[in-house]
Amino acid sequence: MHWAEVEANELGEDPLIATGEAPSGPIHLGHIRELLTGEAIAREADGELILIVDSIDPLRKLYPFLDDSYNEYIGRPLSEVPCICGEHDNYAEHFMEPFLESLEKMGVDLNLIYAHEMYAEGEYAKATRIVIKKKDEVAEIISSKTGRELKDDWFPYNPICSECGKLGNSVVNGFEDPYVLYTCECGYQGKADIRTDDGKLPWRCDWAARWWILSIDCEPFGKDHAASGGSWDTGKEIIKKIFDREPPHPVIYEWIQLKGEGPMSSSSGVVVKTEDLLNMVSPEVARFLIMRPKPNTHIDFDPGFGLLDMVDEYDKYEEEYFEGQDKDMKKIYELSQIDEVPKRKPLRIPYRHLVNLVQIYDDYEKMWKVVTEGEQVGSQGEAYFERMKQRAKSVEYWLENFAPDMVKFSIKEELPDVDLSDKEIEFLKEYRDSIDDGKWTSEQLHQLVHENADAVNLNKGKAFRVFYKILLGQNKGPRLGRFLSQLEKDFVKERLEDAIKV
Repeated sequence: MHWAEVEANELGEDPLIATGEAPSGPIHLGHIRELLTGEAIAREADGELILIVDSIDPLRKLYPFLDDSYNEYIGRPLSEVPCICGEHDNYAEHFMEPFLESLEKMGVDLNLIYAHEMYAEGEYAKATRIVIKKKDEVAEIISSKTGRELKDDWFPYNPICSECGKLGNSVVNGFEDPYVLYTCECGYQGKADIRTDDGKLPWRCDWAARWWILSIDCEPFGKDHAASGGSWDTGKEIIKKIFDREPPHPVIYEWIQLKGEGPMSSSSGVVVKTEDLLNMVSPEVARFLIMRPKPNTHIDFDPGFGLLDMVDEYDKYEEEYFEGQDKDMKKIYELSQIDEVPKRKPLRIPYRHLVNLVQIYDDYEKMWKVVTEGEQVGSQGEAYFERMKQRAKSVEYWLENFAPDMVKFSIKEELPDVDLSDKEIEFLKEYRDSIDDGKWTSEQLHQLVHENADAVNLNKGKAFRVFYKILLGQNKGPRLGRFLSQLEKDFVKERLEDAIKV
């Protein structure tokens, strides 16, 4: 049974699954795990998915992507920090927009909630009043779970200073319902109305309060929250003892790590943005990245050669769905689809195949001719062409931004300046004379290299290298048989003739 089915079986009817996002910077690939984990469970449980944006959280520091003008906004809620590009209402929306667009491309159906709007509309008022009334019990829960003593002046509400606009820089002087009285570090004395967005609950209280306010049934969250003494330990006690409600069903997930770099982090710069992934692969393959492993296993994401393996693996699961019996593989494929599963297996061109083609031809029609030569595409012809074109565009993006240098090449328009031995020239003559006798397939062209190298007693490695020298002007290149089969036969014969005359 797939992990999403297992989690869905733990829930009742019409469950509400919550996910969260703190848009303090570019939202990288690691963040889609929480959203897609929640979405898969919502699909299997026939539930509703919500995304809560922590837009009232403060800007904590001057991140590397910010200029010095943002120093004055450190400590202010993200909803009150100006947009970086000037095209959005605030800082939070600047980073949320491309992320939401990516989620839409992946077919994620969700309801979006901004935390600062919840506070502004009074949705936190009742929960805040309860937490303040029971602040000593809350403090005891936090101290017992974290093992640290809170300060004597600790108060479960952080006012936003009306003068400097900063959050968390104030000392609370008292509570006169509905006002929290405070003195800010800037010297201003004021009062914050708990019925508005004049302030917010501390995170450990805020998380439990939103479970209660929204009646959350399930929430995926990262393993950092699940550490001993972490926010899950305190949150589940707060909601049970302070709000008299059971905590939501937890689904704890591991990080997506960038291979060779460690966990992705916006602040450290170790990131692959979600939109980058969707430029490299189809939305279905992006979903497959999350749907295949269980949430409690980490994902090593390799945007280099590993990406080729991932797409190959997706294609294998697609093959299994239509022609095999493995139920788990079939469920993973189903959950990777944006909408309904295709009624029949789509014709697809292997990603690796296109890595060569897009570097040989700059015209999709020419690629199509090479791909379909001798193949019966039938009624899928037009759709097949569009799938080829979309995957080719993904390959082009990958080659430009993430591909290892060793897979990149360019066909030389004319014979490069090469120095060939007599034996190499003899080999090329034999090869030229033999290619008309068989099929123009990768297997046949590869085999002819071996046969003709043996015929002239030329080292096999040198036989392969001579092709790369006369076609690419270098000593290595893509797998030769496949590479040659993707070139036009007349072009190869002409280049062989030119090399033989050297």
